[in-house]
Amino acid sequence: MAVSSKAILLAHARSGSTLLMRFLDGQPGTSFGHEIFHQQKPHMPGFWPRGEEDEEALKARRDRDPVGFLAEVVARCPTPIFGFKWFRGHTPAIRAHVIAAPDWRCVILYRENFLAVHASQLTARRTGVYLARPGQRLAPPPVLELDPDLFLHEYRLYRRYYDGLVAECDRAGKAFLLIEYQQLQRGAFLRNVARHIGVEDPVTPEVAMVKQGTTRLAERFSNRDALLRTLEGINRLHWLVEEDHFFAPADMDPAAATQASSAGVR
Repeated sequence: MAVSSKAILLAHARSGSTLLMRFLDGQPGTSFGHEIFHQQKPHMPGFWPRGEEDEEALKARRDRDPVGFLAEVVARCPTPIFGFKWFRGHTPAIRAHVIAAPDWRCVILYRENFLAVHASQLTARRTGVYLARPGQRLAPPPVLELDPDLFLHEYRLYRRYYDGLVAECDRAGKAFLLIEYQQLQRGAFLRNVARHIGVEDPVTPEVAMVKQGTTRLAERFSNRDALLRTLEGINRLHWLVEEDHFFAPADMDPAAATQASSAGVR
């Protein structure tokens, strides 16, 4: 079956990309792959035959001709819609090729609260748990120490990465769909991404966002004074809590919300 729609998910580690990838892979007629162009090894889509080729040989062949390798993956796809995710640090030629090609669709997933991204990265490195599943028993997350210089350096790289994605799409005249991490909590936004990549009648498979720590991020760091000074210096004190977004599902009806507000509940 020839692929009629191709899509790339341009994202960053700890941005919710695995949840979105699984949602899209669960759509009718869709195969959405993992990090095919990961630096260490190719994470091939589910339809790719296992054991057909030694992993090192596969990586070497991929790296010799990334664009040709992507074309081969697309040619082997058994569904009319194909997609994969691409992170900062993956093969730059692939990002440039896909953005320039008119037959590829782009989704940009980001997480506005970089303190949450940073805390999630530090926690994953400390615990070795990069993906928590529903019902999985997890140890309490470790208390972290903020290195202000490292945090600000990583934030600059993060901003440069996303500024670069948007600018490159704009220069190429490429339409793109922008979605923020918090919006992954709501089915309407997920289905909108599915429509953007070519799914006519999206379904809503069960996927869950599982966090390893509290959204009250100040509680995750031991040196809170340094944390406050650092955030104040970049005018980002609101990052101390990763708030639900404007379109988050309401937990209570308007009457109950009014009563709670009158009682001082926030």
